[in-house]
Amino acid sequence: MRKIQKIITIVYCILVAVACIYVPWETRLPSPNSNIPVSLGYSPIWKPLPMIYQNTPLPTYSSVDIKRVILELIAITAVFGVLFVLTLRLNRD
Repeated sequence: MRKIQKIITIVYCILVAVACIYVPWETRLPSPNSNIPVSLGYSPIWKPLPMIYQNTPLPTYSSVDIKRVILELIAITAVFGVLFVLTLRLNRD
């Protein structure tokens, strides 16, 4: 493995770790027909963001927005996968 491939792999691993530690949070506001998702922002996994919508008749809670975490991981993997493949192609030339 060439030095550039090692650097790409290390940066990829660091970004995946950051994406899994510093996650997006959401809450669901109760409504008569369905729950409305509201993004609360990013925070470490061990420190959830406080809920800002506390004047609702039903209790609300905050949870990790798993869909966005998965999307971030797919995007990071796609970008670094392309970079890694390009370095493989440059190695052949």
